[in-house]
Amino acid sequence: MTGTPAFDAAALLRSHAPWLCAAELLTCLVGSQALAVACRTHGVAGPNPVDVDLAWALAPEQGTALLQQHGVFVPTTVGNQERGTLAAKIGGRRIEITTFRGPDRDAPLVARLHADLAERDMTIGALAVELATGTVHDPQHGLDHWRQRRIVAVGDATARVREHAIRWLRYYRKAHELGCTLDRSLRWLSTKLSPELLTTLPKEAVALELRAMLGKCRSPGRCLLELYEDGVLAAIAPELALQFDGRPAGPQRWHPEVSQALHMVLALEWAAANTHDLDERERLAVLLAVLCHDLGKGLTPAAEWPQHKGHEHAGIAPTERFLDRWPGLADQKARTLAVHVCALHLEVRRFHELRPGTLAELYDRWFRGKDYPVDLFARAVAADTAGRLGCEHLGMGERERVVRDLEWLRARCASVDANALRERFPDLEKFKAALHEARARALHRG
Repeated sequence: MTGTPAFDAAALLRSHAPWLCAAELLTCLVGSQALAVACRTHGVAGPNPVDVDLAWALAPEQGTALLQQHGVFVPTTVGNQERGTLAAKIGGRRIEITTFRGPDRDAPLVARLHADLAERDMTIGALAVELATGTVHDPQHGLDHWRQRRIVAVGDATARVREHAIRWLRYYRKAHELGCTLDRSLRWLSTKLSPELLTTLPKEAVALELRAMLGKCRSPGRCLLELYEDGVLAAIAPELALQFDGRPAGPQRWHPEVSQALHMVLALEWAAANTHDLDERERLAVLLAVLCHDLGKGLTPAAEWPQHKGHEHAGIAPTERFLDRWPGLADQKARTLAVHVCALHLEVRRFHELRPGTLAELYDRWFRGKDYPVDLFARAVAADTAGRLGCEHLGMGERERVVRDLEWLRARCASVDANALRERFPDLEKFKAALHEARARALHRG
């Protein structure tokens, strides 16, 4: 997002923690906050950051003592501590402060700062603003690259990825999050490094980056498509890669966009645009369900194209494999929703063609849960409709229809007194048959 920053981080820190401005600390705003200040200074539309990250000259042990002395120290993770990052609560905000990186701790402070910036991943994040003076440091020309809307690695891109392989995914995600293009050196990384390098990362790290891709990019599908084009996606998600390999989405009369890749891009764009009212957990659940809803099409033999008969239930296994591969990507609620949308996104479209007995079976197997997320399911199904060329405007109507149909189904089936039937039919199998018949009758009368 661009525009005027939500708050002046430097002013907040100077007001609530003036001791951070001591010359011997050379405390600096870094990352997005520093870029925002540089943009304001030069009259350029900049990012609107929320997090506040600082860098300073103190070693972690000294920094801990200083923060404790002022009563602002906050414990942080072991991983952060190993990276030299401490946390503090200042002015009601959680602030992270990292010791300048670089081999020479005896060098002049500005030289240490520039050495630290030289070790960052991308140039637009390699700026610093001195808290005491407001001086902007931009040795990697990040502001110029921001003006050009380019994501450029600091120094040699291959070396940056070898240092921390997760940067490979982050470069793509940041480009699509910020509306930038990738520098050519980043697009060619797979000619110098094997994408299999990404499979050696901690699984949770990849899951977090995929979550950010879905949650922060306006078009997650275009980001995934670019990863596919550059030979990266198949290494981390072979099931997703098959969505972008040129296969048709289905017969043209049902899928005027023709391409499965375009269908996925459009469906995810609609879902991303129409879930901002949800909390982060629920929004991610819908986006994951849309991402996985057509994975069964990747199993269709080419000889059967453009049809994808039975792809709904065929997609359950690849959905589960994908989610198993990256633990932390989906919680149980999101996982269940993804499987349900995969299996049922076409069946609920013909809801009014189904017989009462079939509807009763759907209720019993899928929709019976007391707190079933009807609206989340409906939004994901609606994204499938809206993800067809020229059909974006049909999405909200489809969502409302699915909600209405499922709420009616749940209400009619729940109106059957299961306890009374259980007393009449002590035998379990006879009870199940009687309950199914009673629900079917209730649906028929409805």
